[in-house]
Amino acid sequence: MAGRRFGVADDRALIGKPVDRGRWGMTPPTSDAYYNPLLNEIVFPAGILQPPAFRMDATDAVNYGAIGLVIGHEISHGFDDEGAQFDAQGRLQNWWTAEDLAKFQAKGQCVVDQFEGYFVEPGIHHNGKLVLGESIGDLAGARIALRAYQLSRESKPPEPTIDGFTPEQQFYLSWGQFRGDETRPETKRTMVQGDPHPVAQFRVIGVVSNLPDFAKAFACPAGSAMVRPPEKRCQVW
Repeated sequence: MAGRRFGVADDRALIGKPVDRGRWGMTPPTSDAYYNPLLNEIVFPAGILQPPAFRMDATDAVNYGAIGLVIGHEISHGFDDEGAQFDAQGRLQNWWTAEDLAKFQAKGQCVVDQFEGYFVEPGIHHNGKLVLGESIGDLAGARIALRAYQLSRESKPPEPTIDGFTPEQQFYLSWGQFRGDETRPETKRTMVQGDPHPVAQFRVIGVVSNLPDFAKAFACPAGSAMVRPPEKRCQVW
């Protein structure tokens, strides 16, 4: 799933126990990653550091668009709707000013409203508040990964165009190929009821539709299905 957060149940399991920073919540071969607000840590088991998330022979654009975005996603969990409630020491307490918190919540509401509009079938749509944390992670992670990729290429020659796709297009295609999948209607119905991760289709579209760089990379005209108008664009971080 790539993007699991430790929640209330995990917190209760650790109450009264000594902190072991060497203990992971996943086994090494697990193809996943997580952020733990109690320890303010992110973990990437060896299982996810392989195709399709990461390939030694891939272009930087492809790797940054997959594992790079996952890394940015997990970092951003420290500042999503749940992680933002913990301070740098992993203590559950408010460290925001009232003004900053209000602005943060308003930005989050934009994401909530966006996903409330994604229907898995007529009459059944995503619960925007349920998927808010993962969607903030994806959206911020994409911005972080793209910026990291751009910085990594400074003073280096441009990467090659492959099969007609520019490096910037490869970045976004890599995200879609890594995250996207075919999901059965029954699974979609189950997900929107209790899974904090959006259905893959909307997890991909939800991110790129908010990014002007995506529209620029593919020369998408205004009004395209995967381009949100400027006044509705969400940017939390």
